[in-house]
Amino acid sequence: MQRLQAFKYELVPDGHQERQMRRFAGSCRFVFNKALALQKERYENGEKKLGYAGLC
Repeated sequence: MQRLQAFKYELVPDGHQERQMRRFAGSCRFVFNKALALQKERYENGEKKLGYAGLC
Protein backbone atom coordinates (compact mmCIF):
# COMPACT_ATOMS: atom_id res chain seq x y z
CA MET A 1 0.00 0.00 0.00
CA GLN A 2 1.33 3.41 -1.00
CA ARG A 3 1.46 6.10 1.65
CA LEU A 4 1.09 9.75 0.68
CA GLN A 5 2.76 12.42 2.75
CA ALA A 6 2.39 16.18 2.64
CA PHE A 7 4.23 19.08 4.18
CA LYS A 8 2.82 22.46 5.13
CA TYR A 9 4.98 25.60 5.21
CA GLU A 10 4.25 29.16 6.23
CA LEU A 11 6.06 32.17 4.82
CA VAL A 12 7.10 34.80 7.34
CA PRO A 13 8.56 37.65 5.27
CA ASP A 14 10.08 40.74 6.79
CA GLY A 15 8.74 44.20 5.86
CA HIS A 16 10.84 44.64 2.71
CA GLN A 17 10.03 41.14 1.41
CA GLU A 18 6.33 41.65 2.04
CA ARG A 19 6.37 44.93 0.07
CA GLN A 20 8.14 43.19 -2.81
CA MET A 21 5.61 40.34 -2.79
CA ARG A 22 2.72 42.80 -2.82
CA ARG A 23 4.28 44.75 -5.71
CA PHE A 24 4.76 41.52 -7.67
CA ALA A 25 1.15 40.47 -7.06
CA GLY A 26 -0.04 43.92 -8.14
CA SER A 27 1.99 43.73 -11.34
CA CYS A 28 0.55 40.30 -12.14
CA ARG A 29 -2.97 41.60 -11.54
CA PHE A 30 -2.33 44.59 -13.84
CA VAL A 31 -1.03 42.38 -16.67
CA PHE A 32 -3.91 39.92 -16.30
CA ASN A 33 -6.51 42.70 -16.39
CA LYS A 34 -4.90 44.27 -19.49
CA ALA A 35 -4.93 40.91 -21.29
CA LEU A 36 -8.54 40.31 -20.27
CA ALA A 37 -9.59 43.73 -21.56
CA LEU A 38 -7.82 43.05 -24.86
CA GLN A 39 -9.56 39.67 -25.25
CA LYS A 40 -12.96 41.23 -24.47
CA GLU A 41 -12.36 43.99 -27.01
CA ARG A 42 -11.38 41.47 -29.68
CA TYR A 43 -14.46 39.36 -28.88
CA GLU A 44 -16.77 42.37 -29.23
CA ASN A 45 -15.20 43.19 -32.62
CA GLY A 46 -15.74 39.60 -33.81
CA GLU A 47 -12.02 38.81 -33.97
CA LYS A 48 -10.34 35.57 -32.95
CA LYS A 49 -8.95 35.15 -29.45
CA LEU A 50 -5.22 35.55 -29.05
CA GLY A 51 -3.21 32.67 -27.69
CA TYR A 52 -0.47 32.86 -25.10
CA ALA A 53 2.21 33.91 -27.58
CA GLY A 54 -0.01 36.63 -29.04
CA LEU A 55 -0.75 38.08 -25.63
CA CYS A 56 2.94 38.16 -24.73
